[in-house]
Amino acid sequence: MYNAMIVDDYEVYRNEIRSMKVWGATSGFVIVEEATNGREALQKLHQNPVDLLLTDIRMPLVNGLELLKKVTEDKLALCVILMSQFSDFEYARQGLSNGAFEYLLKPVNAEELLKTLLRAEKYIGERRLEVSKITYLDKILHENSEEFFPKEEMDNVLRLVSEGNQEASEAASYLVDRTYSEINFDVIKTALALNRSTKKLIESIYTEFSWIDKFYNIQELKVSDFSMLDDISLMKEAFVSKVDTILSIIRQYELGIDNSSMVRMVCKTILENIDNDITVNEISSRLFITRTYISQIFKEKTGMNLVKYITDVKIERAKVLILSGIKYIEISERLGYKDDEYFKKLFKKSTGMTINEYRNKVYS
Repeated sequence: MYNAMIVDDYEVYRNEIRSMKVWGATSGFVIVEEATNGREALQKLHQNPVDLLLTDIRMPLVNGLELLKKVTEDKLALCVILMSQFSDFEYARQGLSNGAFEYLLKPVNAEELLKTLLRAEKYIGERRLEVSKITYLDKILHENSEEFFPKEEMDNVLRLVSEGNQEASEAASYLVDRTYSEINFDVIKTALALNRSTKKLIESIYTEFSWIDKFYNIQELKVSDFSMLDDISLMKEAFVSKVDTILSIIRQYELGIDNSSMVRMVCKTILENIDNDITVNEISSRLFITRTYISQIFKEKTGMNLVKYITDVKIERAKVLILSGIKYIEISERLGYKDDEYFKKLFKKSTGMTINEYRNKVYS
């Protein structure tokens, strides 16, 4: 039997699901725990992870999408099923794109739930086999060979990425070659070593570029498992691709990389404070540089007006917030636009689409 948890802030829904004749031998699942919100669920899951998490999307404190993210990152459940009212359809679709197994409309239909549970049982069985395989291979690596971590090569990759240097790709390729050579050309052991290198890469980048998750879910780059690849050239391609992705994000947002540390500092200040109604005057105050001089140097070094850069960054941040399900009125206020109608017009002028058109295009 697989263990399941139900999370919903309405007791009536939890009782209704618990009373359905789909549990036990019928589906292969037993309900071992309940929670009234995502925060309570996380507390209980950290003590006792489950195989299946069945959670509502809209809940206080920590909602279903935030719960899904934490459960996935911390590996607290092998399978997550979202429950959603029809009006939450876009939330549900976002959940599916972030790793949810399925979503069910509320009130949940017993027949549909059973069909989903039967599919989930097969899925969890396959996931358990994958986890067992990875655990076994990792054990072999630690027991039968000296663990190798390419510290010097990794430090070089991180330095080049931090500098926005395109040579980071070449350095990443060399890191893979060095790892493969040091582990005696063993593909499996190289894959496991690259898993650790990728984790180190993402953690280090996130520490230095704390703004990055406002525009890109960099944690997604951690997800892939190199042990699923059986060829060193594919591993190299995958690892270099991760480095290239990170490098392109940094270069896209931190202008001035090639010619001005001051411009880069201005960009970093904007990026880190984009949700706090950042303005040119605020930047001037933070950096102790006059507004006129900052604007002049920024234009001279980038060819772009500083106010336009701030607007462009706000629109990119708005795109992320829109897809997270936040209402445009809240987004407008967060980004410093007191007039939400003006924000809507600005978004359409910048993207060529209304907010709804953008959301529908991404989810279509």
